[in-house]
Amino acid sequence: MRTGEWRATRASGELSGPEGTLRLEPKVMDLLFLLASRPGEVIGRESIMNALWPGIVVGDDSLARSVFKLRQALGDDARSPRYVETIAKRGYRWCAPVEWNLADGEQPDATPGTGDPSPRAVSPRGSRAWRRPAAVALIAGVALISAWAWREASRADDGSAAGRTGGMAEVREREALLARADDAYFQFSRTDNEAAIELYQRVLGVHPDDPAAMAGLANALVQRGLRWPRTGGVERVEFRRLGDALANGHLRREPQRAQVERARLLAERAVELAPASSAALKALGFVASAQGRFDDALAAYRRAVELDPDAWGPMINIGDVLGIIGRDAEAQAWFERAYAAMERGYADNPARVRPWQADLGVLIAARLHAQGDRTAAEAWYRRVLRHAPLDAAATSGLAAVLRQAGDTDQAARLCTELRQRTDRGCEGDVAQRPQP
Repeated sequence: MRTGEWRATRASGELSGPEGTLRLEPKVMDLLFLLASRPGEVIGRESIMNALWPGIVVGDDSLARSVFKLRQALGDDARSPRYVETIAKRGYRWCAPVEWNLADGEQPDATPGTGDPSPRAVSPRGSRAWRRPAAVALIAGVALISAWAWREASRADDGSAAGRTGGMAEVREREALLARADDAYFQFSRTDNEAAIELYQRVLGVHPDDPAAMAGLANALVQRGLRWPRTGGVERVEFRRLGDALANGHLRREPQRAQVERARLLAERAVELAPASSAALKALGFVASAQGRFDDALAAYRRAVELDPDAWGPMINIGDVLGIIGRDAEAQAWFERAYAAMERGYADNPARVRPWQADLGVLIAARLHAQGDRTAAEAWYRRVLRHAPLDAAATSGLAAVLRQAGDTDQAARLCTELRQRTDRGCEGDVAQRPQP
């Protein structure tokens, strides 16, 4: 089967394209063939799960993970899909034209037990090109036209730049600006956040209804008000925790209040244009949490995770909100789930994961230590240090746990090595303090 720039061979599980050949997991390949068998048609989640896991009860996470892996393999983007589109509360739809390699007289077979057509790939005979009987060609032609018409309509509906641009150069420029803006935002410094705001606004200057840029700008505006609120005095104030900023009241004062309100309008419009966008829902949740609307925030974050099971950002934010409202046990579970998602996604996007991962692991360990579970806390500190050797906070935390357990020698060795190799000692380490 050919679709877009890819050729898929079901028997071997191979997906071949511009950058070579990949081998897909069987369920991911089954999903590809099932969706591609009905281009332009919405296939319900339950129908897909019955087709892929006949006779087995599985959760939505299993399907969402398979969709995520398929998109990764195809280089597809859920925000502006070329192949797989999420239809909110319904299912998924295949966007691209499809060309089947069927022998004369063959018809697509069905996945056992479902009745859903799932074409079987047939090897070419000799050097014969892609032959299709007239009926199959007619069906494919109708499907191609339907898919094209749906895709153009969906692009107009979701406001994506790709549907309105005059050429690929403009599309590439938009994508480059968004990538730079996203990377700047995830550095979480004041300068980088201001750069992200500028870049998102540049995209919106050309594409006023771009949902990705709207969501990104909403995040950055909330981050500006949360971390670097403008005060009337000379002293610079910086908050690292949402709960502290809310307790201080800065987010209710001007100009922070107006920034967060502008972010709300942007996030709501982004979700309206792209209701199946995990990023847009995450932005909506972030705005709601900054305004103290915690139930709305949790609902948006949970929906974002349903759409992308590896979306560690919303997972962290869920934990943060649950902690603020006193549901600490649930918060801890979400923090741990976010850390696991970071581990899975680090290789694909280290620039975004790295600034957060060690800090999150230390937070998890510190919470366990505070609860009196020294064994679990020690395991988490060591887990962080496997990924981030000589991290000062993790080393200090582990040393504190070891001292409480009576292993003062090992604690001292850890702090000495940290001081010798980084010029930083453990927190509370007398040797690191300037001598009078």
